[in-house]
Amino acid sequence: MSDAVSPGTKRPDGSDLVIEGTDLRRNAIGLTGALMQNITHIAPAIAALFFTQAVVGFTGEAAPLAYLLGVIVVFMLGSTLVQLSKQMPSAGGYYTYVSRALHPRMGFITSWMYVLYAPLAGGPIYGYFGWILSSELKTNYQINVPWLWWVCVLVGAPLIAFLQHRGIRISAQTMLVLGGLEMIIVFILSIWGFASPGPGGFTFSVFDFSKKISLEGFALAVVFSVQGLTGWEGAAPLAEETRDPKRNVPRATMLSIGILGVFLIIAYWGQILGWGVNRLGSLPGSSDLPGLVLAHRFWGGVWWILLLAFLNTTIAVCLATANVGTRMWYRMAKGGSLPQPLARVNAKYQTPTNAILVQLAISLISGLGVGAWIGAEKTFLLVDGLVLVMAVLFVYVIANVAVFAYYGWQRRSEFNILLHIVFPLISTGALIYALVYSFIPFPASPYKWAPLIDGIWLALGIAILAVMWVRRNDAWLRTAGAALGEEKDEELKDAAQSG
Repeated sequence: MSDAVSPGTKRPDGSDLVIEGTDLRRNAIGLTGALMQNITHIAPAIAALFFTQAVVGFTGEAAPLAYLLGVIVVFMLGSTLVQLSKQMPSAGGYYTYVSRALHPRMGFITSWMYVLYAPLAGGPIYGYFGWILSSELKTNYQINVPWLWWVCVLVGAPLIAFLQHRGIRISAQTMLVLGGLEMIIVFILSIWGFASPGPGGFTFSVFDFSKKISLEGFALAVVFSVQGLTGWEGAAPLAEETRDPKRNVPRATMLSIGILGVFLIIAYWGQILGWGVNRLGSLPGSSDLPGLVLAHRFWGGVWWILLLAFLNTTIAVCLATANVGTRMWYRMAKGGSLPQPLARVNAKYQTPTNAILVQLAISLISGLGVGAWIGAEKTFLLVDGLVLVMAVLFVYVIANVAVFAYYGWQRRSEFNILLHIVFPLISTGALIYALVYSFIPFPASPYKWAPLIDGIWLALGIAILAVMWVRRNDAWLRTAGAALGEEKDEELKDAAQSG
């Protein structure tokens, strides 16, 4: 479809917005598919089990309360995405929202930071699963396979690329099965903790406000709850492939936060009870993941069922993050802010072919290259635990600014003080404070390099913008911010004029 200039759609600077269509498969998924994209992007098993020691170490038995407070902040962040996505459904996601609300160049920088988050996540997750599997095989069966982590990277990355290539429908079906199974396994483990608690028995003291956490503990709880729930925005870049995206993407966003928020509070509560509130001091220093310790105690010889949840979450979350990255690259390339080959779409499956291949290469490099350098377990904590979380927090803050600007200037009649000022201010303040405090004291190497890595990536994005400005590569400025459905408005206008 040819570009069309919309006389009724203006940017904040008064210029016309050029509308573009999509080559992706429209109406391929519905609310369930969008919801599972978000849920698997959050990675329930990872969120519930991989950060338990850190959260309990900072908050003690109040960890579920800390998570509850953090979930409230995430709801505020989700509200921002809902307010933007219901007006501008697009594969560009935050690229589209910020471009329309603030400026295309700011939209580019925002998506540049978000793209750092999505494509890099896969490789370290494959490697970390392989490292856990290797450790458990050695501990329980005396099978020593230290190279297993890189085998998981070499197998996992091409598998995800293949599923992506075959289309968003098969991706959604895969995420539904794997995501559903991992949640069932983790939920059963948590409920087992309620039914068979350790020393101290069952208690509601985890929600006792007389034992409320300190301000510093709250800040760190926000860090880990945002980290644990990051992914609730994953359906937004699939808007061009979702039925009724203005309705289903916002619903998937808030439903995923609500469902996973309750799920994670129960998961943390169940693990604390299962471990025993009277011996909780030993949990942060456990040499094994507390979830695996409980699986051994509760399930005996079939403890390995929990590893199945880990395998499911590894495949599902890597598929979900890859979907996000490739769709944003597609939309940016189609508009001209990234190399045009990234906009190429497979004629049969209607998937972004070259973007998927680039995603595959990045997964292999981030998993094998960094893993060989500092180790698979440290790569996961550095890349997925710090570097990517810092990048996505930047995106959330800019989105909060964008929702205020968009409704304050472009949709003034719909402006709402609570949704467009109060929620963005509270969540932004919590994120900034939490991010600063998470680096006090500064972590040891290699984790201390996370801010520098994000800073270098940000500087590189700014440099690319500067080069495009010097070369007068400004055509993409006219299409950044275009949303799905607007091109149909143009077709109707053209038809009316020609008639």
